[in-house]
Amino acid sequence: MPNISKKSFHILNPRLDPNFKAIFTQNTQASKIALKSFLSAAIGRDVKEVTVVQNEDARFYKFQRAIDYDINCEFSDGTKAQVEMQGFDQQYDYGKRAEYYAARLVSSVMEVGDDWNSVAQAYQISVLDFVFDRGNTNPIHHYQMADLGDGARLSGRLNVIFMELPKLPKVVSSDDVKNLPSLLKWCKFLKEADNPGSQDLIRAIVESEDGIMKASDTLKNISDDGWRWVIQGQIEGKKRDYTSGLLAAERRGRAQGLEQGMLQKAIETAKKLLNDGMPPEKVANYCSIPLEEVKVLQKTP
Repeated sequence: MPNISKKSFHILNPRLDPNFKAIFTQNTQASKIALKSFLSAAIGRDVKEVTVVQNEDARFYKFQRAIDYDINCEFSDGTKAQVEMQGFDQQYDYGKRAEYYAARLVSSVMEVGDDWNSVAQAYQISVLDFVFDRGNTNPIHHYQMADLGDGARLSGRLNVIFMELPKLPKVVSSDDVKNLPSLLKWCKFLKEADNPGSQDLIRAIVESEDGIMKASDTLKNISDDGWRWVIQGQIEGKKRDYTSGLLAAERRGRAQGLEQGMLQKAIETAKKLLNDGMPPEKVANYCSIPLEEVKVLQKTP
């Protein structure tokens, strides 16, 4: 098998939400199989049939909050699932956000007079290309409402699932791939599919799971669409601008902190010199503090 050069390699980044969504929502058999396979791996049970449905209706008034999921779907048994890809950390409180989304997913299908037994199972599934829980090395988290003391769960209707891609275990051989749970294979595929240096690994993963193979085929097909590369470039540019802005703000904060610390030290020195009897004019010159401020310090107990 010839090596794939970076120059000839041409696969879209599946961790950007438009590309991620496109993998699972094409009107093709391959895309439908991929979605069922991914959802089955994520929730831990076999998904027989799933339908992608439209997002919430348009807002009725200007400031009403609306939800726009990457993938909003419903299983044949009434289960609701919402799937989204977060390609970079936008400094949201993702825990609160996920709980809110899961609650909205359930409440959006409840009608006045419905019996509580009709409440559908709901899954809010997020693939995160950044670390959410820094105190835990586990890349997969499945949250439900539970008692803080003994862990007893309520109905289990509300489910929040996080997949943190940076925490994935290292995989170096085909034997490692064989031993991976299905969901970790999916995560590895999403993390490395566009990496030219990981194609031997991706090939082994793709050959081990039919659903991932269908996802890979779909990703390759949409990678032939030039306009998707334009969109990807715009998103990556926005990400770079956002990251640069955060770094600039951090640098300004450090500089301001340093400046404030130096000023405080100069004020303390000026007070000591004044107490020792040094004339205000000399203190101002020595500490690089305006004479007016030194005179104020001189009057301050």
